[in-house]
Amino acid sequence: MTAWPSFSVSATAALLAVAAGWPADAREGTRGEGAEKAVTSSGPGSVELTVYRAPYSNGALDLRSLGGFAMVTETRKVRLPRGRAVLRFEGVAEGIIPVSAVIEGLPGGTVEKNRDARLLSPASLVDGTLGRQVTVTRTNKATGRMVSEEATIVAGPQPGVVLRTANGVETLRCSGLPERLEFAGVPAGLSSKPVLSVVTDSPSARTVSVRLSYIASGFDWRASYVATQASDGRSLDLFAWLSLGNGNPQVFADAQVNAVAGKVNRVGTPMLRAAVGALRLQCYPLGTTTSDLREQARRDDIIVTASRSFAGVPPPIPMAVMSAPPPPPPPPPPPPEDLGDLKLYRVPERVTVSARSQKQVALLAREQVPFERRYRRSVSPGERIEAATTAVVLVLQNKSEAGLGLALPSGSTALYADDQGGERLLLGLGSLTDRAEGETFRLVAGNSTRVTVTQKKGAARESVITASNTSPFSIVLEVPIGSAGQKIEVDGAALTTIDGIATWSLTLPPKNTAQLRYRF
Repeated sequence: MTAWPSFSVSATAALLAVAAGWPADAREGTRGEGAEKAVTSSGPGSVELTVYRAPYSNGALDLRSLGGFAMVTETRKVRLPRGRAVLRFEGVAEGIIPVSAVIEGLPGGTVEKNRDARLLSPASLVDGTLGRQVTVTRTNKATGRMVSEEATIVAGPQPGVVLRTANGVETLRCSGLPERLEFAGVPAGLSSKPVLSVVTDSPSARTVSVRLSYIASGFDWRASYVATQASDGRSLDLFAWLSLGNGNPQVFADAQVNAVAGKVNRVGTPMLRAAVGALRLQCYPLGTTTSDLREQARRDDIIVTASRSFAGVPPPIPMAVMSAPPPPPPPPPPPPEDLGDLKLYRVPERVTVSARSQKQVALLAREQVPFERRYRRSVSPGERIEAATTAVVLVLQNKSEAGLGLALPSGSTALYADDQGGERLLLGLGSLTDRAEGETFRLVAGNSTRVTVTQKKGAARESVITASNTSPFSIVLEVPIGSAGQKIEVDGAALTTIDGIATWSLTLPPKNTAQLRYRF
């Protein structure tokens, strides 16, 4: 047996024991006489994630189907031998698009590039050891002691693992007693992490700093705005979260994270998924293998996990420590940067993006942003409407003199206000499209039954709108008519154009009504 740790197919943590036996830094070896030397980089020294949104994305992030992608940039130090060698980058994102990979810093350049899809798992370990000798350890029925013997894997991993021992041919885990297999080593070509390998030819042995950049799927991000209306009813505090989703099983520790807003031209690119099969152990009918085994139909799905668990061991008791002062507040988010017609948002601090999880970081924060309260109801030409309620919206100007003046990415909005008792109440939920500097945007603040809109048909291709205000104060009402670019004609009144739509805007005194007749 070599120095490789044993692997028990009856225990999940044993696979981790194999992986734990590898040094943390780069490893150098040979693939056999006459083959290129193999150099392995187990992980990056630093990493940067630039995440692009999925086109037409909205709603909550679903980690099972993230439609965005990320530009991953890693910096690694590797020791290259003289001559031709295979450099293996372990721990790249599972969703890597191999053709997008760019490698800088190799003195001999890149000769060829491969994405190794086979990952170390119980099934692949059995598959790679077919026809080879292993050690099977089991409980002796007569004495109750653990006994080990040599065996050869003759079939597997599907539908079961068949062994040839000194006693004959039998199936693993059919005795009803604990059994395990121990392997002399890991078959060539298997890794516990996704691997990108390249062939390079270095003129001399040296340690170099390599920069690896690639595109990976399985990422996305959202902006979530939280606004709190001030007690004066004229301004609000605006805060935004950047919610980052990582659907890959890799952790990006202490990463510099950026987010890009806007639509990028995309084409379909084939992706290579890791081939990890589950090991299912199945017993055969009595008499078809070893006849004295008790029949026990059992299937075990062995899942590779990233942490060991010790049943029955309580967690350590934390030592008493003196209370430390609170950490300083994080730095304010920097303003967005122009990236062509796109916008780049930088997270000011390095963060750890966990595997298959979401991460929220501050995107922007502004205080005392002034707004105008308006009422709004859209109508379609020819549509019959009877005393329809209107939406209450807070209109904000995205200008520096109004406390903003920066590109705002699309996202969800939530508006709150404090009541007289100081309790925070939700006023409205909505959404926001991408807004450039200088544009106007709105936050939804509920509905009003005091301000209503009625529309009736007039002559051919003509409608009449009646606006009513039963509240005790004057209001500003906006009634967008039809769709963007549609021709709307009126007599004796002027329509404004908002977001490309002809809009009837008016100030309506308390307890008053107004009418508009238009042709379409």
